[in-house]
Formats: sequence, C-alpha cells, structure tokens
Amino acid sequence: MFLILRLQKVLIANRGEIVIRIANTCKRLGFLPCGIYSNADKNALHIKYCKEALNIGGNSSIENYLDMYKIIDAAKKMDCNLIHPGYGFLSEKYEFAELCIKEGLVFIGPSPDVLRISGDKVVAKEVALAFAPVAEGKEVSSVDEALKLANKIGYPVILKATKGGGGKGLRVINTPSDLMESFIISKKESTTSFGSDRVYIEKYLQKPRHIEVQILGDKLHVIHLGERECSIQRRHQKLIEETPSPALTEETRGVLTKTAAAIMKQIQYDNAGTVEFLFKDGEFYFMEINSRIQVEHPITEAVTGVDIVEQQLNIATGRGLLLEQDKIKTKGHAIECRINAENPFTFAPYPGLVKQFLPPNDNNIRIDSSLYSGYTISPFYDSLIAKVISFGESRKESIERMKNALLSFRISGIPSTIPFHISALNDNRFLSGSYDTSFINNLRYYSDKDCEIAAAIFVHLPKRIHYLQKKGKNDPWLESKYRSYCKTDGMFYCNNTMRWLK
Repeated sequence: MFLILRLQKVLIANRGEIVIRIANTCKRLGFLPCGIYSNADKNALHIKYCKEALNIGGNSSIENYLDMYKIIDAAKKMDCNLIHPGYGFLSEKYEFAELCIKEGLVFIGPSPDVLRISGDKVVAKEVALAFAPVAEGKEVSSVDEALKLANKIGYPVILKATKGGGGKGLRVINTPSDLMESFIISKKESTTSFGSDRVYIEKYLQKPRHIEVQILGDKLHVIHLGERECSIQRRHQKLIEETPSPALTEETRGVLTKTAAAIMKQIQYDNAGTVEFLFKDGEFYFMEINSRIQVEHPITEAVTGVDIVEQQLNIATGRGLLLEQDKIKTKGHAIECRINAENPFTFAPYPGLVKQFLPPNDNNIRIDSSLYSGYTISPFYDSLIAKVISFGESRKESIERMKNALLSFRISGIPSTIPFHISALNDNRFLSGSYDTSFINNLRYYSDKDCEIAAAIFVHLPKRIHYLQKKGKNDPWLESKYRSYCKTDGMFYCNNTMRWLK
C-alpha cells in the first residue's frame, strides 16, 4: 500500500499525442501525469493534459527530448516518482533506464538488462534463432567486410543500424557500388541518430509482409495480445496497420504468437513490447524486438479491450501482469491510419500553420492527436499529426467506417496524407487483403482521372449555370448527370458534396 501511495506522479518524457494518451490512463488510475516541453512546443496541446509541465528548452530533439539529464532534472523538480518514455526518443535506450533507477525513479518500460538485448539487433537475432528463422547476415565493421558478406549471401541486401529503429538508417542495396557508396553514410547516420556507428547487413527479402505480435510480460509470465499487420509503409515507416492480419489462418496465427511469446520468455521480458516478423511464402522470419509501446497500439486495444498503458503501469509498480492468456478474447477488426503533415504524393514533410482541424465524430472512430486549429507544426520533430482508428464487427465494416471518417476529416492550411489513405483503402489489393511491403510502389491514387474531370466540371459549372439562367432554359445534361449536385427552385445553385483538400 505504501508503494502505491508513493508512486503517484508520472513524468511522461515525450511530446504530442502519446503524452495525451498516457495522461488519460494515468488520471483514470489515480496517477498524476506531468510533462515536459521544448521551446518549439510551448503551445503544444499535450501540456494542458498534464498536472504540471516544465520547459526544458531548445528546439531540436537533441536539446530536449533526447537529453537524459534534463529529463531526470525535470522529474526531480516536479517530484515525480515514475517516468514513462512513450515511444521514440529515449524509450529503448538502456542507459536512460539505468539512469532512472540510479536516481531512484521507476522506469515504465523493460529493465536495462532486457533493453541491452532487445535494443541490439545482432544480439536479439542470436536469441531468436532458437525459435524462428532469421535472414542470413551479420554485423560488419568495414567496407571490405561488407562487400565480402554481400557477395556471399547475394544481392539485394539491407544495411541497418545495429541499434536503430523506427525505419531510420535502413538502406536496400542492390549492387556492390551501391554498398560502397552507402556504407560510410549509414555509419554516420547511425552515430547521429542512435549514438553508435555499428551496422549490419542481412539478406533482403523482397515483397514480404510485415507482421508484429503485441507482448506483455513481467519476467515470470509472458502473454500476447494477438498480431498486427503493418505492411503498408513508406521508407520502412508504417502508414496503415490492421488487426487481425488478413494474411493469417488461425493455425498460422497460433504458431506465430506462440513463437513471439517464447522469444520474450527467453529474455525474461518485463513490460509492453512487440516481436516483429517478415512473412513470405508461408514462412516467418524474425526481424527485431521493439521494447516500448507502439504507435499502432490502439488497434490492439480496440479488439481486446485491454488498456496497454494500464498494464505497463501495473508491471512497473510491482503489481505484475494481472492478465491471463486464456482470458484474452479478441473481437472484431480494427484499422489505424497514421495521418502525417506531408505531401500525400511525395511524403515530404510540410510544417506550417493549421488553419482548420476538425476530426470526425463517430463512436466507432478513435482519434489520437494533439493538433488543433491555429497550431503551427514545427519542423523539428516527426510529421505525425493524428491517428485515426476504426473498429467494426468485420474487416469490411472497419474499412467502410475508416473511409467515411477520412472523408469527413477536415484539415486545412497544410497538406496531409489523407488523400493517400483514401486511395489505399480503395485499392483492390487492400480490399482483398493481398498486399505486402511493396504496396505503395504500385499505388494508383484513387480516381486520379475521375477527380481531374470532376474538378474541371465544377470549375466551369457556375459559368454554365449563369448562362442557363440568362437563357431561361433547363439543361437536360444538368438534369440527368448532376441532379444530385444541382437543383432548381426558381434559382440554380450547387450543393457540392465533394471535398477538396488544400
């Protein structure tokens, strides 16, 4: 009882929507959420969801959200007992977990010993090899060593940061000259992003599916909350996720989830995390462990009814894992679309002033966001601005609800990836569930030609209406083709139900 009373102030060492999401669960459970913010985030919405918040200065993440000592200092100033790292930034850095413990703070995440294993892709693959196939490859320290290995396992290969994550620093290599050109650049990027220049090479599986398993553990017990399909990506970063995966049979699903749980039991995993796999030709290949809460965790919560942040708090405060595997029942289907402030065609980030932000209002739609009308998106951080989560009794119902939600979403002032998501959800490969990580390479934006024709029609339609008014005649073309858009009651006017994103 003393432990529960003492551990009641949580510093959420992050920014944006994940702070709001964690803060809501903290409040429900009686914990007091506290926050931090940078100079660039001084008008951020997540500040208002925290009981207290402290400005830790700077603009770029290296000056604030990646500064361990500033965060520890902020926790002490606000008298916090726990630190939740969210995702990204310091969430998988074992040095930060160690520092928290050294300073008498509870880190809401895996122990440093677990993070040492899971955060090192080479070590994690060695552990996983006892339970699942892994793509052939190993760590390399020189260009000559890299070329020798690539020639042995055959091109294409993929070059990765050993301590990387989030799709950063990945490079697909097709030729020896590509490898020679990319090797030094990759090591420098790895140092900048992850504080280590270690890289490794493995055989690149072309056009696999990316499927991950959600895990909860408290060292003694490990359970899974099912899988998530994460194959729709750009630059190795996820854009759309769904659960359950349309690629799996119940038998395959059972094998996959048991394998993931076995890997995590082996390392005595002790919080929330995921085991990531590539799936091709009926075979699974272990890829990596993500030792944190995932951006896409809401779809698992939607189908299981489990609050993953609540379970993280239970495990971290010593209550342990209070769920049993046979009590976990999934229901329905959920999809998440990550909405980014990016050009929907090139995916180039687009910071700037948000003139209007009106998310859909539907009981079957969950919106996780920290955006609001009048907010200026900073160029210093990730371009994610909202997550739209749909739930339905079936996959078809979930897709239709997501389409309707995206069509009613209003964001102006900056471009967003909503047009991309609408296109993806109307693609026959997505509708049939037969897609892989190459999906975006062959995407035809939904009704490109039709939209151009419609745009031209609606540009000229007012002139046409004005002409007809002057002539005093009804136009049979208007009556037949666009009766749903235009009607007359002595006056011509347009009821345009199409929405154009600016």
